[in-house]
Amino acid sequence: LGDVYKRQEDRSGDLLMLRPEGTSGVVRAFLNAGLTQDIPQRFSYFGPMFRYERPQKGRLRQFHQFGVELLGISSSMGDLEVISLANNFLKSLNLDNKIELKINSLGDTDSRLNYRKVLVDYLNDFKKELSEDSIKRLKENPLRILDSKNPSDQAILLSLIHISEPTRPL
Repeated sequence: LGDVYKRQEDRSGDLLMLRPEGTSGVVRAFLNAGLTQDIPQRFSYFGPMFRYERPQKGRLRQFHQFGVELLGISSSMGDLEVISLANNFLKSLNLDNKIELKINSLGDTDSRLNYRKVLVDYLNDFKKELSEDSIKRLKENPLRILDSKNPSDQAILLSLIHISEPTRPL
């Protein structure tokens, strides 16, 4: 549990475990209950989650999350099922005219590794213009720079090649 949940002491010194997200609990329950012989399995969850690290601007340490997990289908049809479920759920709440469904992918392991190299090579040329957070991420987890809200970082990223176009020259 130590790697999944953050240990935190309350004011009286009691040890608390803060749940950062729902997926890990679902996977643990799936494995502990011996459900691996009966796949695919579908799960949903809702509840309070907690951020241990300093939250980004506009985010709270405690938040509520709803999620679904589909275990045992490795094809894109599993992704399609979960996306369709989310879309139908939002429609049932009459939110479909207030939202826009955007689908994104970081690809498979090989394409992510290839794109990571392209990203690092590209961003190294702009190191002096990147935000402090993005400079740290360049070493630790460069794909996180793609989520940067910093206007300077966003401007640099505009001319970056898309992951689906790995052969397009810079």
